[in-house]
Amino acid sequence: MGIKPIDLFPPPVVGPRTSTVELRRVRRRYVKVAGARGGDGPLTLGHLGMLKWITEEKPYGRWAAAPLELPPGATVDDVLAALGVLVARHEGLRTLFPTEGGRVQRVLQDCELALDVYEHRQATPAALIDELFHRLREGEFDLAEELPLRTAVAVRDGVLTAAAVVYSHVVVDLMSAELLGREFTALVADPARRDVGPPRHQPLDQAAYEASPAGRRRLDTALDYWERHLRRLPQCTWAAPRSTAPPGGATSGWLWSRAGALALPHITARVGASESMAVLAAICAVLARRTGHRHFPLPTLASNRTERRLREYIGPLAADSLVPIDADADSYDDQVRRVGGAVLRAGRQAMVDDVARIRVIDRIHHDRGNWYGRDTTFNDASTFNDSEPAPAPAATDPGTSDPAQVRRALGESRIWWQDWPAISPLLAFRLMQKRGELVLGVISHDRNRIPAEEIEPLLRGVERVLVAAAEGDFRLSRIGEVSGMEPMERGPGWRRVDSSWVELAEAQRLLDEALDAPVRRVFAIPDGDGCRLVAYLVGGSHRTPREAHAACVAAMPGRRTAMTPQRYVFCTAPPEDPADPAAWARQPVLADGDGRMEP
Repeated sequence: MGIKPIDLFPPPVVGPRTSTVELRRVRRRYVKVAGARGGDGPLTLGHLGMLKWITEEKPYGRWAAAPLELPPGATVDDVLAALGVLVARHEGLRTLFPTEGGRVQRVLQDCELALDVYEHRQATPAALIDELFHRLREGEFDLAEELPLRTAVAVRDGVLTAAAVVYSHVVVDLMSAELLGREFTALVADPARRDVGPPRHQPLDQAAYEASPAGRRRLDTALDYWERHLRRLPQCTWAAPRSTAPPGGATSGWLWSRAGALALPHITARVGASESMAVLAAICAVLARRTGHRHFPLPTLASNRTERRLREYIGPLAADSLVPIDADADSYDDQVRRVGGAVLRAGRQAMVDDVARIRVIDRIHHDRGNWYGRDTTFNDASTFNDSEPAPAPAATDPGTSDPAQVRRALGESRIWWQDWPAISPLLAFRLMQKRGELVLGVISHDRNRIPAEEIEPLLRGVERVLVAAAEGDFRLSRIGEVSGMEPMERGPGWRRVDSSWVELAEAQRLLDEALDAPVRRVFAIPDGDGCRLVAYLVGGSHRTPREAHAACVAAMPGRRTAMTPQRYVFCTAPPEDPADPAAWARQPVLADGDGRMEP
């Protein structure tokens, strides 16, 4: 058992790695590639997003790796020829990113692609692919000088047994890798298909579209969508008390559930939604129960390939979509429909100018006094890993027609634990497979903040929701009973402020670290259904609400459970009891305002 999806193959190794596969590189083959055109042009939004992600985070996923399917009788010459056609056909695979030219993609019209050939004694195809990938991932891509793909094959006694490719994620997303894999297998199997074919929509064309009036209008609409939702949603979904333990490394738990896979056809046949939406609705119901949020943001990866010209496009298009989750549905079936609609609407607005989005987020941070940290995410990679065909509707499939069979299969479920490389979200849900067995993972940014004891109930809770939904719809007022999930205990020091859960001790810590006033206190004052934060200050170098607010906003990044005050009051002196907000309200005032503009 292990995780072998296209975007995590081989699984990440944290710490020393051992291998029993003996590979010896015997030669390096080359194929000359002649493309239809070359030239320089601006980077696409996809390029910019991937480069920013890789530069800032150095994530494990900066390589997109995939095994190459070999038809019977394929030779090394066939592989070399097929790869040459792919690189000639798709300009992104012969693109450099010169640093001296700024933000430029440089498409080479002519280039040479290398193929490493390894000899092995005896090994399984899976072990060979695993070893080839580790070798292809040695060293970072030099995107200014090196083609953004590396390829290798393994042979035994001259017979081809395995082939692999690693791409830089700057030039492909997972859908691109999937499309290239299909084209590769067709080209290897049939020499008659080995022609470049008609012109396609290429990254140079995509960059030109994004800069056109139509492209800019679409990007502006997407930006408006992001701003509208980020102004009202909580800043942090997983607003948990500060851990007293020191930061730990990332960890992950993976649920393998035949019961979950058996449940899905029952749900989709009844609701008319996709299997992925059934799983996501269960995740949202469990998250809402645990976090106490009825509305929250859930960044979800969108393919951005709804337009016909982009369906066969080879280039980075996948990006975060901002899905506003509404967990106030009456029933699970209604939740599935709401989530499905929200995902569809969010996907249409996922392609956005990241520079402009950052400006908008900064403005929202200033106005709301919060910090949006993309703390809980969902990524559906099951499309690339579900090798079985979609099951028939439950009503006609004798293998899944009995819901009792689904519940009996619960006893077969297991959870597999694995250390994980660093990730930026606090909590990442990954759906890897839906058929045969449901494979759902939860990756924790910090094993001390979100430990295994927190991850397992989340996974088991999602599974229980799916199994219950296989038997019929149920009211979400029963979600605690159905999922076994209890609400997070936050204690008396927590308040709802501007739709977010705020820990008063963290709001006070923000004031203490951002401002040098000798006396500084923050209070949560009831305001409608929630509270607003009011800070009382005496002395210090910040003399106006605007100065105080600017200092607090600058200190907010990384503080997921704090928030800046909505009002700053500068007093001449503290009251006798500095812990009494009523006493502060009676003190003489020097300056008073929200700090969002000049007082």
